[in-house]
Amino acid sequence: MKHFAKVSISVLASLALLPAAALAGTYSPSGSGSGGPSPVQVKKGITLNCTLTATTNSDGTISSSGTPSGTEITSIALSGGLCGAVSFTGLPYDVSTTSSTDIVIHNVQVTGVTGNCAGNLKAKLVGGVLQFTHANTIPSSPAGGSPCSIQGNVSTSPTASYTYP
Repeated sequence: MKHFAKVSISVLASLALLPAAALAGTYSPSGSGSGGPSPVQVKKGITLNCTLTATTNSDGTISSSGTPSGTEITSIALSGGLCGAVSFTGLPYDVSTTSSTDIVIHNVQVTGVTGNCAGNLKAKLVGGVLQFTHANTIPSSPAGGSPCSIQGNVSTSPTASYTYP
């Protein structure tokens, strides 16, 4: 029994020393991809109906600890009417996952028609489609204004997926 306890403690100790990358899931496909063009609704005090296009790049990993690694969004653009006045800055945005369908896009920075927002944006990736809802907001920057949000489904090409460890 003493031997088992020593082995268990040493195994736990060695697991604690593993780098965060060891907690990574598999994102596919590796390399670059795109999202959209897809109709979405964006909101910050006013609601705009826009077309969203995006590009991604991945080394084939995605962190499952909520820490960014390996997969990033390299561009996002909105078009249609006033939508062209909304821009995304500070790219690329790292992406991580917190479950088998939930992803987090880190440190999104938006310059909008009615003000700016900065923070993390949550979405779901189901069947190669990024699903955004107005319930997942990016805080106003500076604080005090209305938050930013996106609602709509953005198809990925080639079809993106990840395997959660």
